[in-house]
Amino acid sequence: MKKITYIVVAICALALASCADFMDLKPSTEYTEEVVFSDAVLTQAYVNELYNNIQNGAKEHTLDGLTDDAYFTHNYGQKAVNETAISESGMEWYDNANNPFRWQDRYKGIRHANVILSKIGEVPAKSGYDLDRMKGEAHYLRAHMYHELVRGYGGVPIVDKVFTIEDDMATAQLPRNTVAECLDYIVKDLEEAEKLLPAEVGSSDQGRVTRYVATGLKARILLHIASPLYADRTVNTLDVNQYSGDRTDLYRRAKAAALEVINDGPYKLVDCSTGSNTEKAELFKAIITDQQNSEQMFVRNFGIESGTANNMGLWHGPNGYHNWAGTTPTHDLVMSFEFEDGSMPEALLRVGDYTVGNPYNGREPRFYATVATDGNTWGRPRPADAADLDPTPLGRLQAGYYEVTDGDNTVELDLPTGEKISFRGMYGVDTRKGPIEDWNGSWTGYYERKLIDCAVDAQYYRQAVPWTFMRLAEMYTIVAEASVELGDLDEAAQYADLLRARIGNVDCRTALAAQGKQFNQADLREFIRHERRVEFAYESNRYFDVRRWMIADQTNSKPLAGILVVGRLKPGQTQNKPYIHNEEKYEYSYYVQALGNEQRKWDNKLYFAPIARDEIRRNPQLKQNPGLE
Repeated sequence: MKKITYIVVAICALALASCADFMDLKPSTEYTEEVVFSDAVLTQAYVNELYNNIQNGAKEHTLDGLTDDAYFTHNYGQKAVNETAISESGMEWYDNANNPFRWQDRYKGIRHANVILSKIGEVPAKSGYDLDRMKGEAHYLRAHMYHELVRGYGGVPIVDKVFTIEDDMATAQLPRNTVAECLDYIVKDLEEAEKLLPAEVGSSDQGRVTRYVATGLKARILLHIASPLYADRTVNTLDVNQYSGDRTDLYRRAKAAALEVINDGPYKLVDCSTGSNTEKAELFKAIITDQQNSEQMFVRNFGIESGTANNMGLWHGPNGYHNWAGTTPTHDLVMSFEFEDGSMPEALLRVGDYTVGNPYNGREPRFYATVATDGNTWGRPRPADAADLDPTPLGRLQAGYYEVTDGDNTVELDLPTGEKISFRGMYGVDTRKGPIEDWNGSWTGYYERKLIDCAVDAQYYRQAVPWTFMRLAEMYTIVAEASVELGDLDEAAQYADLLRARIGNVDCRTALAAQGKQFNQADLREFIRHERRVEFAYESNRYFDVRRWMIADQTNSKPLAGILVVGRLKPGQTQNKPYIHNEEKYEYSYYVQALGNEQRKWDNKLYFAPIARDEIRRNPQLKQNPGLE
């Protein structure tokens, strides 16, 4: 007897033109497979739902909390990964639904794509519905899910058919394919997608993939497998995770694909080079927070309804706004941003270091777009219960401890220098000793800014900010990185300079000289890697970058550090409540302090993620990644 498969199709997708977002989820109805693929309208709805099988990063705890860029405030799930307490039976965050390469979720999505690709040839043509495009979307999205799996686990089983209940269990138990086989399969899917997808989409279809998105993903995965991790035989000891082919050819192909997107695609870098540093920063930040702009290649759009919404403002914003400070910047990330002249910070780098006076002045624009520090304007008035504490019209962050003439508290601090101080004052409203939800305060003394629409009252409202899966800037960094590895240093600098010029930064050669480095392959390689870090902070890239470059033993073993800010009144000055940041009246001291929340360390077993024990029990042909048994 033929097994009847029921498919859940979102009703919204049946009237595509009436929906603000083609992936909005509405009450669903079940249809048999035969019904879905007998009507192009239902088939389109089923293809639309396939997009929901790739995981966006607009979540409370993200991949960045597993890097040197960020700390997850609430210390569950990710702590075990950062302390290397992970195995196939203790997956911790790796088994979290927010994980973009979670095994069970991505294979569920791959099955969804396989169903479409196996049946779409049977769908009758219908005016207004492009079956070739639907097929191209299924090819792309299957490739996207495989590229996430490969970046997470290494070689994985290639499943290119729909297994049914009639299939012998042993038939469905597939071994892991090699990364070379996976790469070939992904590229083949993407090249099929390139043939079938349109070159661009209109505003009503924003969020659908195009031919150039497929080309961009091809550039990304080729660069990824060309990277040192897959050539290594000392740390990367499992044969399916090793690439034995011509890595130089992979770099060439990655570069060519990225150049095709840059030169032929409909995208354009957003010019952020005019105005003050603050104005440049807002222009750069808008690349992420705008619902549409010329740099976006592939995004996940969000409405503001419950269930489809982006809650990053609530999850990551300051506790003084009744937000949760979920993922906060580390001091290490803060000190990775250049000054305007291209030089790097040379002070305030180690625990116990301190300085008097604002150490954040004169940084490049991406710093101010990415990180919020003590005294920064947030972007909206405080809620009613904090308005008396901070009456400034757009809110100024209070992430420190301040002397106040009529202060209610005796502030006692053990400074990282070993000194103890005490004064009459107050705890900033955005600290872990503040009067509003102190348990949600940042441990690091910094707040993330880049992914948040700060004008939204996130305590009550969601933000309509898309999640960016891919943007044009990545193609420039792919060309630059591949060119370095191919020895084309002038071309690497050319594309890095184009990216830097759009925010008004000095060129590579000037910056290298300011940092005491040479224009050679080794120094330019580090420079381009650093450029990726600051350009794509909080866009879920660094987790994969430090692994493919094999530098995680350096980046992920750094002790977690933050900043302690102390504001003392200058001689002769007084300040009654409310406290307001004022560098003429206050002398601000900044101390680098160790945070004992996580004992960060690195184990080479974490270059690849663990496969869950249950998956290995179901499929004994699977080999576990080394050290994760």
